[in-house]
Amino acid sequence: MTRMYGIRGLVGFVCCCSLSVTTYANDLSDLKGMSVRLCGTPAYPPVSWVTPDGHVEGVNADIIRALFEPLGVIVDDLQNSNWHRCLKEVELGNVDVVSGFRNEARKQFVTYLDTPLISESIHMYYPIDSPITFESWSDMADWRIGVLMGDSFGDGPDEALKGFSHLEWVSTQDQNLLKLADGRLDAVPMGKLSGQLQIATLGLEGLLGDTPTNVNDFWYIAVSKKSPLMPWFDEINARLKQLVEQPDFIAGLLDQQQALYLQTMQQKQGEH
Repeated sequence: MTRMYGIRGLVGFVCCCSLSVTTYANDLSDLKGMSVRLCGTPAYPPVSWVTPDGHVEGVNADIIRALFEPLGVIVDDLQNSNWHRCLKEVELGNVDVVSGFRNEARKQFVTYLDTPLISESIHMYYPIDSPITFESWSDMADWRIGVLMGDSFGDGPDEALKGFSHLEWVSTQDQNLLKLADGRLDAVPMGKLSGQLQIATLGLEGLLGDTPTNVNDFWYIAVSKKSPLMPWFDEINARLKQLVEQPDFIAGLLDQQQALYLQTMQQKQGEH
């Protein structure tokens, strides 16, 4: 598969030029040559996904690379695990940086940078011939719901889901959507934009519908509390704020990553 590096070069250039005048209490130049590991959820393109050859992609990964690579930090973006395992590796300190929703469980082993990245609206997807309406998470206790292992929708919804008797945990969102189209599930909660992209690439358009839930939250970058990056946390935090405040920065990444995801999936399908 041909990977697209143009946006990374542009991001790195912008980052270097616009942030070079900043001074920090701890010298970020000391990070030069450090290697840090990144992992992410494969299920939320264009915000976070993993290529067929095992590289973490998405807007969040691009921001993380733009945050560190101009400092001479080597970002290892290879991933051969699902989202649940990714989070465990962060907890163990084997992975340094991750992005996702904030919740109390994750705060036990990561520290979140302050600047929010992208707002994510969680929708409930359903078979088009069995439409549903969303009132509250607790009302769905008797539904057959497919949930990605490691996924979180915030502390309240997560607590409600724990009491459900018909949850089906899967390692990829493709499994959820295909089971939903076959009528083997009643609903699947996932991001609106990522759901639309994956439905299109799976050829399920016209078979699935969706309705918004009451969850609309932001993605944040988090650093493992066991990462060697932690002594520079405040400096990295300030650097991220400056980076994200650049006009049209995130909007440009969204466009690039959406195009890259569609191209990658088309190439993958062409190989079969």
